[in-house]
Amino acid sequence: QYPMCENDNYLFDLEENETRRFLGSLEAFGLGYTVYHRWICAFVCTFGILLNCLHIIVLTRNPMRVYIINNILSVIAVCDVTTMASYLIYLVKFKFHEDESAYGHSYFWLVFLLAHVVSSIALHTVSLYLSVIMAFIRWNALDRLDSKWVKSRSIGRIFFVTFLFVMLISISNLAVHDIVPTKEIFRDLNINGTKINLENLYTVSLRDLALDNECVIFKSQLWLTGIFFKVIPCMLLLWFTVALMIKLYEMSRKRRLLRRDDTRKKSAVDKTTVMLIIMLTVFLITELPQGAIAILNAIYTTDVHVNVYLHIGELLDLLSLVNCNVGFVLYCCMSSRYRHTFRSLFLTRLEKTKASRKDVISAFHNLIS
Repeated sequence: QYPMCENDNYLFDLEENETRRFLGSLEAFGLGYTVYHRWICAFVCTFGILLNCLHIIVLTRNPMRVYIINNILSVIAVCDVTTMASYLIYLVKFKFHEDESAYGHSYFWLVFLLAHVVSSIALHTVSLYLSVIMAFIRWNALDRLDSKWVKSRSIGRIFFVTFLFVMLISISNLAVHDIVPTKEIFRDLNINGTKINLENLYTVSLRDLALDNECVIFKSQLWLTGIFFKVIPCMLLLWFTVALMIKLYEMSRKRRLLRRDDTRKKSAVDKTTVMLIIMLTVFLITELPQGAIAILNAIYTTDVHVNVYLHIGELLDLLSLVNCNVGFVLYCCMSSRYRHTFRSLFLTRLEKTKASRKDVISAFHNLIS
């Protein structure tokens, strides 16, 4: 394989049989999974957009809007809806209709593709950092109900600072990639003696500047993505979640000593702890592998990109999309106020609609009988 960067490091020894078998398995997995990826992700995005829209409606009701945690959750849901909507458009154009443009796309669609990549990375990372902020607020306010964070109105400033920080780093993607005419890549392309017309077709390529000096800019961008967008938010979330569970345990122990009310309080703490462990596990499973691969890609650029990322990149996309749908499920399980608001907004109205429909049908039967 041709090295992408000068003096590139190599992770795999292709002379070893075990290594070749492992890489062959990865390639076979990638070829097998890619057939189903677009359908799975289309379902996850469609279903996720619907769930998160319901999530936003519930969280923006007056009883829910009082607390900053709910405001942060609604902003996260908006970020997730935007990410999934953008990915759905990407799927329709570049996956479901990929055979229509095997050698390139129009300039407009490649501008969309780069915008999709930058915005998706930025919005998803904003969601991760807002989750970290949410974990910090919960940890800070757990034993202090009068904490200034609980009913803080500073969600706008928190979002703006987080979004600005993430966007400044995300712009580095534009410094790495460029839109170039396809005919500059494939000159005089012929298939079975027929010359392929490549006019007005474009493709995305790495800039020469990004590959200069042993790919210093390209590798720096991979380091930034891996560390700032994946590893740091996951480590912070791990830290605050563990600290929160420790504080929950200490409060539970003190409560049992004071009230001797073991059973009911213990079950409440256990339920919250289980939800926190699930939240932590989902974040680690979906985000840390992407950070690890991004860092490995920065160190062993050609090896990891060609032998690993190209085969499991779509699976990593799916994990990020799954992460976009965690908030609704977890909050339904954790918050009785949320379930009550959801029930009053949707289920009660649905029952009233069904009841009124039955009354109309009954009146119609009485009229004709």
